[in-house]
This record gives sequence, structure tokens and C-alpha cells, in this order.
Amino acid sequence: MATRPAEHPVTVGRVALESSIALHEFPPFAVLDAATAFVVATGFTLLNGAVLGFMHPALTDDIKPSAADWRIGTLLFAAACTLFAANGVSGVLWLLPIANACLFIGFALYWRSIRRYVRRDDHPWIFVPAALGIVALTWFTLVSPNLPLRVAIATVLNAFYTIAMVSVLLRHLKQERSRAGAFLIVLLAVLTLLVVLRAVYYATLGADARSITAAGSLVAALSPLLIAALPIVGTTAFALLCFERIRSDLHAVATTDALTGLPNRRTIAEEAQRFVALAKTSGAPFSIAVIDIDHFKQINDRYGHDAGDLVLIGVANALKANVRGAQFVGRQGGEEFVALFESANVEDARVAAERLRAAVSEATYSLGEAHASSESPISATVSIGVATLTANDQSFADLLRRADRALYAAKASGRNCVSTAT
Repeated sequence: MATRPAEHPVTVGRVALESSIALHEFPPFAVLDAATAFVVATGFTLLNGAVLGFMHPALTDDIKPSAADWRIGTLLFAAACTLFAANGVSGVLWLLPIANACLFIGFALYWRSIRRYVRRDDHPWIFVPAALGIVALTWFTLVSPNLPLRVAIATVLNAFYTIAMVSVLLRHLKQERSRAGAFLIVLLAVLTLLVVLRAVYYATLGADARSITAAGSLVAALSPLLIAALPIVGTTAFALLCFERIRSDLHAVATTDALTGLPNRRTIAEEAQRFVALAKTSGAPFSIAVIDIDHFKQINDRYGHDAGDLVLIGVANALKANVRGAQFVGRQGGEEFVALFESANVEDARVAAERLRAAVSEATYSLGEAHASSESPISATVSIGVATLTANDQSFADLLRRADRALYAAKASGRNCVSTAT
């Protein structure tokens, strides 16, 4: 039986060395070329766009236009990735201007989406930078090919739109706390930095002069990841942003009176009980006032309930405009309001209540076009009962009962006055 001759140790070592060199010449990132990376990015982008699409029916009406813009922008990013991949495989140059057009319009839609989310006005000029970029990129692709200049133009547009989005989100964060908004700002800032570094690479190292999908380049392989990061990660952040708005709206519904915009009965009770507990612990005074519109039934009977609602809104605005410092006013229900005066003794509370009474009586209330007559606008007055926390008051309910009795005393005294509980 023949036996295979043993290989010489030197030969074995040489083969191993050559294999090692070959592995170092083709690092792991080269296995995933740019075209393949664009295909992968397209898949993930489409998945995120689909998720946002499934969410759309559950969104509130004020968010839906913003979400629609973001979803269309995400689909355009996916289209851009597909066209870049096709260019990498086929080398057809005219695919690049179309891909960049999808990219730039996608950025513009993202910006408009953020503006709509924070309730900013919509303007056609949002798309002007994208249009200029499309023209420039088409020229430097088909007429006078220049990859570094194309990358520079794309970088400038990318930076413009991301900075514009960051600016809008920063103003939003000053008004509303939003973790998703803060995360989106960080993402946009990081992506802008990476895109600028990518532009520096193409400007200084003289990369392939025809396409960003050139094989064997780490930067080319990372380009689709940079392009897809915003529609993939950013879409998740945007979805969280939408849910933050929905949660905020639900909280407002639960704590705010729908007609007047003032805190509702539940919120009044929670705040008052907190003040009562604080006053009992610290020994500081605490007072409340129960405010009732005089002859409100007559207003409803004479002018209708729509007119009565307008008077309620007008009185609420007058009260809200004249509370000061730590004072708090909400609608208890019907034509009754409650004001909370933190750290206010009997005399302080009475002075504050008189200020509220005077503000309401001095104002006039329009009944709208349906009641335009010599009697419109009309005036209204309020009666107020004031009570200050005592050792016998165990809870807000006890304090409220004494303020109610003081209110009945004010009504009995002729209305449009303030009465203090004993």
C-alpha cells in the first residue's frame, strides 16, 4: 500500500505564512462591500418605515401629518440605498442623481416632519436647498464628474438639514421635556460629525472618482450605514417622540378642564391635599377660595348654553390672569372655581380673593356672533368664600366645606363680594 510522502516543515510554514498574509490583505469589513451594505440598509430602513406605518392609525390627528412626512422620508432613504446599491453593481452613473434626489428630499421631509410635530408653520422653501443640491449633484455626476465635490455638496446639505432639525428640537426641549427629542438631537449631531469626517476623507485621500460604492474601501462600506442610521435609529426615536406627545395629551385630558383649560377637579384636590400636608408639617398658613359665578343660570336661560360656555371661558381667563406667585386656580365644576393660596393667612387670602373678584367684575364677555346685539358683550360677577387651614381641618375636604359655607354667606349678603369662614 502506497503512503503519501510527508510534507517538508519549511513548505508547511510557507503555506501558513502566505495564508496569513492573504487574510490581512482582505480584512473582515471588505467581505461586506458597499453595494451589499446598501442592500442590508435598505431592508432595515423599510422595516422601520413599515413599523411607523402600522403605528399611524393609533396616532392622534395632530401628529399624523408629521408622522406621514417622516414615513415618506424613510421610504425615500430606502429608495436611495437601493439605487446606490444598483449603481455599485451596474456602474450606471445616472442612478446616482436619482439616488441623491431621494436622499435630499428625504432630509427635507424629515425637517418638515419635525416642524409639524412642534406645530411650526409649513413653508415651500423647506425643499429649496434639496432642489439646488439635486441640480448640483446631477451636474457633477453626469456632466463634470467629481466625487470629492459631490461628497462636499451632499455633506453641506446633510449638515444644513440636520442642524435645522436640531435647532427646532432644541426650542421644543425648552418648552417640553423629551428624552426621545434629546436622543434624536444627539443622533443628528453624531451623524453630522461622521458625515463631515467622511467628506474630509474623500477630499484628502482622493478616493475613487466615480462612485462611493467602490469596493475595498472601509469608508465606502460605512457610507450606507451613515445614510441608513437616521431612518433606522431616528425613526425609532421619532416613534418614541410621538408616544411622548400622546402620553402628554392623555395626561392633559386627565388633569385639565376641557372647556376652560384650567386644572380640573381632580388636579385641584391633589394639589390642595399636597399643600395641606405641607402646611401641617411646616406650620405655614394655607388658604383656599371657592368662586361661583352669580346668576349663571339666568345667563344660560337667556342666551343659551353656548353663551354660558363663553362666559365660563372669559371668567376663567380673568381668574388665571390675576393669580400671582404660588397661587393656583382651577375649575371645580359647573360655574364654580377654586383658588389655592399657598403660605397665605386669612388677610392675605382675602386680599387675593378681592383682586380676583374685581378682575371678573371689571371684564366684559363677548357672546360671539350668534348673540351680536346691544346686550353683547355682557358683564358677570362672582361671589367668593375664603377659608384658612386650622388645626381642626384634617384634610382638604374639611377646608373646602368651610369655604363653601363662606360662599353661601357671600351669596346671602348680596353677591359680588368676598366672605371669610370663621
